[in-house]
Amino acid sequence: MVKTVISVTGDYYHEGKDTNQYLQRVLSLLDEPVIYENVPLDTLSDALSKNPDLIILSAENQRTPQQTDLREWLTPEMSQLITTYVEHGGSWLGLHSGMSNYPTDSGYIQMLKGYFIQHPEPLPVTYKCDLVETPSQFVIQDEHYQVGFVDDYTHIFLRSFSDAGESVAGWRHFYGSGKVAGYVPAHDISGMLEQHNLALLKTVIDWLLKHQSSVRWKQYLKA
Repeated sequence: MVKTVISVTGDYYHEGKDTNQYLQRVLSLLDEPVIYENVPLDTLSDALSKNPDLIILSAENQRTPQQTDLREWLTPEMSQLITTYVEHGGSWLGLHSGMSNYPTDSGYIQMLKGYFIQHPEPLPVTYKCDLVETPSQFVIQDEHYQVGFVDDYTHIFLRSFSDAGESVAGWRHFYGSGKVAGYVPAHDISGMLEQHNLALLKTVIDWLLKHQSSVRWKQYLKA
């Protein structure tokens, strides 16, 4: 069966067209074709109702970050829709800004587990991956995200290093009957299209699109 993937990309600080191009490139590397659609943020609730195999969010929570009166799109109701979708077997990828400026006590961040804290100006960042499928190391000019976690129930597979320090850059876990991953790289199109980065994100999406198992998640919690 052909899998369906829906993405929401772009915000005040991030060019949605670049991220959309990035995702199209990664999805073209998959062994089997997928049906892919990039949709506006305002239609995310409709996208959730279609129950796709994977939703990728690469957009921060603040709609008006340069204004005194901040507007945030993630309501408690929307957070509940997202977590219910994943609990019932959907897969979710928080990509780069998809973890930025969301309340740490929201259902969304409790599900994603990781959240953006801050970053310096772009600089060379080294990413080191320990996944058995694609162990790798690559360096790109990037925003070196500092990431915090709400708990330890996740598998960290990617770490980042620069003159600004080190942090976690990629993680994944089961959530209910679904799957969740957070992936930090990258801010601009040159970093997005770096070959090792493309190969690694492909591996992460492959995992997210595999058949979910609530039994496996329960066994993981018991362990």
